[in-house]
This record gives sequence, structure tokens and C-alpha cells, in this order.
Amino acid sequence: MIIALNGTATMYCNLLTDIRIAKETGYDAIEIIGSKLYRYLDQGLTLEHLKSQLQGFPVVALGFVQDIERQEPDDYAALLQESEKMISLAEKLSCPMVQLLTGPLDPSGPYKGLPEMPWPELRKLVAKNLAAIADIGAQHHVRFYLEPLNWVPLHSLQQTLELIDAAGRDNVGLVVDFWHQWDCGTTPDQVAKLDRKLIYGAHFCDSLERHGSRGSATQPGRRVWTGGGHIPLKEWVDAVLATGFDGWWACELFSPKHWELDPWETARLLKDTLKYMLF
Repeated sequence: MIIALNGTATMYCNLLTDIRIAKETGYDAIEIIGSKLYRYLDQGLTLEHLKSQLQGFPVVALGFVQDIERQEPDDYAALLQESEKMISLAEKLSCPMVQLLTGPLDPSGPYKGLPEMPWPELRKLVAKNLAAIADIGAQHHVRFYLEPLNWVPLHSLQQTLELIDAAGRDNVGLVVDFWHQWDCGTTPDQVAKLDRKLIYGAHFCDSLERHGSRGSATQPGRRVWTGGGHIPLKEWVDAVLATGFDGWWACELFSPKHWELDPWETARLLKDTLKYMLF
């Protein structure tokens, strides 16, 4: 079992600080937030320097490519370009996985997604995109984990499984994100019945919202310390373990209050909480 630091837990830190914190607080690996990586590179800093700071410390995953259902020609071309960019970076960092998000991630922005479309039609269109991204990844030995956002049309666990099947690619799976799945109404029993081969990772986090509430893009329900919300965390951890999954777990935290605290202490306590429930 691998416990990775997700860069959301240390949101106000830069990438090199995330790596240092992960190492110094006893994590096994790191899940890199793409915006931090791009910000680092935009300042003219190099991948070679980044790799020297990692010094073999594993990068289990890199996130994210968003709004994967984009269909308009310019939007679709942008989607493939964004995917190729992140896939190339993942390969250079010896990172085996890239995260894909359904959308729209930001409904207030210019991209509005594919609203009010019948599910069979939506599934067909998104599966086409997913297959195209997966084929690019296969050329670079990169896999993909889907994270369906709970406030968008393509959000449920069942939809995700159908989409993976429709894409027909063996390098596509999913991440069991506790907050998104809880807010979508997924139950631990449903998680426990998943094929472990489809689970590429797990996001350990909590929610202030009621089960099945569907949340919102502003994500107020995530502003809670993991263990202080409504999700019965031990049941969910046990459900993932019941599948036989033995891959990476990442500690997420979307809580501005806790971002203001000592990031070393935050990271250490999140890891200890997850480790206690796993072992």
C-alpha cells in the first residue's frame, strides 16, 4: 500500500516544497497537482532540477486534464493538446498515470459542457474522446484515472464504469474519490463490488454535505478536516480494501482554513489518520 501526498493538502506551497514536505513527513510518494508543475516550468525552471529534488521519490500520478467531453473542433483540438502536454510531462517524470476530469469544471466560465443530452449519446461522445486520449497515452506508457465531478452531467459511478467500457481501452480506470462519490450517492457496498483492476487510486477526504447531495462547483462541502465531516471514513476505506486494491492512496484536503496552518503538521496528521484506518 502506498500513501501519497496530494498537493491540495498543501495548496499554498509550491511544488518543491510539496516534495520536501512529503519526504519529511513520511509519505511514500506524491500526487502532483498540474497547476503547480506548470507554474514551476513557467518560471524557466527545468525538469532536470525537479527530478534532482525528487531523487527517485515516486510520483504516482499527475493531475489533471479537465472537461474531457469537449466536442467543438477548437475545443477538441485543445483537449488533445492539453492531454499530450501532460502525458509528455508524466513520461519524463516516470509518472505512470494522468488524471482526467469530467466537466464543466467551472460552469461559470465560457465552457458549459454538454447539458441536457441523453445519456447514451453523451456516453458515445465522451467515450470517443477518452479513447483518443488513451491512445496518445499508450504511446508513452501512461494510464489514466477518471474522476467524475459530482456537479456535472457525467458524475455517477455507474456512468463512469459504462464510459470506461465504451472507450474500450485497457489503460483507463478510475479513482475512488470519497467526496465526489459520497456526494453522488455512491455507497460502500457499491465500491466493494468494483473490479480492483479498474481502481487506479483512492482519494481520502471528507464532506460536510449529506449523502447524495451532488455538491457544487464552489465545493463548500470540502472545507472540513478529514474525519470532521459526515463520511464514515472507516467504512469507505474498508470498502476499497474489500476489492483487493493495493495501490496508492492520496490525502486530499480542500479546506482554506487548514491551508493557513503549518503544512508539515497538516500533511503528517492526514497521513497518520489514513495510515491508522488502513492498517
